[in-house]
Amino acid sequence: MCRICTDPIEQLAGVTKLDCSGCPDLVAIPDTLIALESLDCSDCPLLVSIPPTLARLAYLSCSGCPLLATIPDTLVALVQLYCYSCPLIASIPDTLVRLTLLNCSNCPLVASIPGTLVHLTLLNCSVCPLLASIPDTLIRLVTLGCTRCPLLTSIPSTLVELNYLYCSSCPILTSIPVRRDYHTNGTLHCTGCPWLPQNVHSYPNHLPSLLRLQRWFRTGRKQTFKRFIRTRAFNEWIFHPDRIGGKAVKRQMEAELGAMRPAKKQRAE
Repeated sequence: MCRICTDPIEQLAGVTKLDCSGCPDLVAIPDTLIALESLDCSDCPLLVSIPPTLARLAYLSCSGCPLLATIPDTLVALVQLYCYSCPLIASIPDTLVRLTLLNCSNCPLVASIPGTLVHLTLLNCSVCPLLASIPDTLIRLVTLGCTRCPLLTSIPSTLVELNYLYCSSCPILTSIPVRRDYHTNGTLHCTGCPWLPQNVHSYPNHLPSLLRLQRWFRTGRKQTFKRFIRTRAFNEWIFHPDRIGGKAVKRQMEAELGAMRPAKKQRAE
């Protein structure tokens, strides 16, 4: 352990477990610590890199490091990775195929999760505004957190082992794996997802409403039409992500997020 940092880290060449979390002056982990199997360097405000020589590392926590921009793709022995709240990390290496746990939440530049991480059983990618999809190859996932991902449109139906799903506040999410036993054998949180069938109970009735709307147009009942377009049923239909209103809203959101990307990349440079 080196939480107090009384001795130079370089002298710990044979150590297998190192905790230097919360060290305000730590800039780098020495690349000579090749025996490390567990490393916690979270909340180190000056840390800029993880050495690529830590080939035996199975556990890595580097969350809350604002200057850390990359996770080395040579850490192929990693089983658990916590890199949440790292604003400069833009990608997760696709070589980390042994991962069973990945927490990359609140990483605003992460736009995708590698489909090669097929051993994942727990994935938390919440608050990733550029994330647009979850790979359909992650068939061993038991727990998935993807709340507040504004570009996410669906959760793959291939995730048959999924028991705990946290997908609240995903405004254009339209489908999730169908499970009848979420509330008996698992957990489902999907509040703030207006287009999920679980939340849009009146959607099957939209077609009759539109046929009525057509008749009102033909008979000139303008006042009735004005009242109808203010109803929840009409707005649920017209602003569905697959309809013209929803597509317009989606394009507007994508444009706004696109305008955010250059600023983030410039900040990263």
